[in-house]
Amino acid sequence: MTIPSDRLIVSLCQSIYSPTALIDQWARFDPGLDDGVCYGLRKLAGYDVIVFRGSVSLQDWVRDLQAMAISTRIGHVHRGFYKGMEHVWAELRPLLTQPVIVAGHSLGAARAAIMCGLMVKDGAPPIRRVVFGEPKPGLRDLADLIKAIPAASYRNGDDCHHDLVADVPFSFPPLQYVHPTPIVPVFAGPTKALFDGLGPFAYHAIELYVAALAVQKQEA
Repeated sequence: MTIPSDRLIVSLCQSIYSPTALIDQWARFDPGLDDGVCYGLRKLAGYDVIVFRGSVSLQDWVRDLQAMAISTRIGHVHRGFYKGMEHVWAELRPLLTQPVIVAGHSLGAARAAIMCGLMVKDGAPPIRRVVFGEPKPGLRDLADLIKAIPAASYRNGDDCHHDLVADVPFSFPPLQYVHPTPIVPVFAGPTKALFDGLGPFAYHAIELYVAALAVQKQEA
């Protein structure tokens, strides 16, 4: 059975931002009212796809800024990204009946790495991790825990500019935040409207990742 393409995965990452996400075709959609983590579970033919949403709410932005690394059972991870994830894993685990792909954009990308760590630690590793505009989720011990999981971490940009969210948290000794896997560069240029709305973060928009992977697919 053919594994879902990254082009399909990025479309799911975009759809979880939709105002109608609650009534869209998710086997489970959780807006995060209890634990602050918004995610969706999509059942595809032969695969379960867990998708984490990026920052939308004030609580999301607050957690983004809680960047002190803390020691957990999966290694040293970003405190804000980790909050609520043990609860999410406990909710999701009994719902997973097929090989699992974990995905997300922005904050959701960091949470995808942490979810992979929890799954590995509990003996139920996913078969793939696909993320977009991924901030660094933790230190080297987390990266080592999940490095065997096939993954793609896409960063939008060109020779002059790129998605700045992928640069944070900044790494200063002793907090050496790292990406768990090498960055995969893609490019789709922001429109003037995105520049006007997002300024230096214009390259981070999820619609640009959708456009970039659409082009990549056509060229393949």
